[in-house]
Amino acid sequence: MAGFWIRINPNGCVIGSVYASVLETDDARGAHEEFTPAPADRDRESAEGYRHERVHRLEWQRRAKPCLLRQCNHQESS
Repeated sequence: MAGFWIRINPNGCVIGSVYASVLETDDARGAHEEFTPAPADRDRESAEGYRHERVHRLEWQRRAKPCLLRQCNHQESS
């Protein structure tokens, strides 16, 4: 599994990232379980609009890196 899983808040800001090879999953549901173990928390996050996407290195550099370095233009979620 090449690339990264990224965690995206409802404002579109990437707030987490992990190498895809570290996770034992190849789907967004499994990635969400890894980032958020408690089912009730996952349900709440899904309802609020949190997303998990698998991206390759160039997409990670374009979308995730600025957010993780706090150099993006997204508003912080409350």
